[in-house]
Amino acid sequence: MADERQRQLMQEALDQSLAPELLQKLREQLDGDAEGSRQFNRLKKVDDMLRSAPHERAPARLALSIMAKLAQTMNPQQLNSSSSAAVALGLALVVLVALPVLTVAISLFLSAMGSAAALNAILQQIANLLALVVAMLDALVEGAQSVLKNYPQAPLLILTASPIILYWLLKAIEGDKDNEGNEL
Repeated sequence: MADERQRQLMQEALDQSLAPELLQKLREQLDGDAEGSRQFNRLKKVDDMLRSAPHERAPARLALSIMAKLAQTMNPQQLNSSSSAAVALGLALVVLVALPVLTVAISLFLSAMGSAAALNAILQQIANLLALVVAMLDALVEGAQSVLKNYPQAPLLILTASPIILYWLLKAIEGDKDNEGNEL
């Protein structure tokens, strides 16, 4: 039976990312190992079958069902107050970023309902945009995790500062409205 290193080499060979000298070494090992050779042939058949299979998009509700399943398996006792605050902050940021994107996507979708080509182009753009949003959120989460690791009090500071910042924003908006009224 193949060891972990040999299985890794087999996977890299199937992905066509194995250096030529390592590929030659793997072939020599497989020539002397009948069980390893059979295992590689089985992996190759599966790889060929998956490469030739038609690619289908995952249903939209898949992400929701995965998130629901994760939420069911989370143990609230495992979360301390700072990680709960970080999760709440992360979810708020996801909604903040995703809501305008979804609004634009829905309006584009509704406007393109008459043309299949336009609808296809818009759906491609929406998929690209959502992939970009996911990448941005991933970078944001990594940054937040780094800050949380270095400064465990950061979520508490952000949560306490948020109402103050919102108050200042509301005051600034009211001030702009007052200034507009005085200019008339």
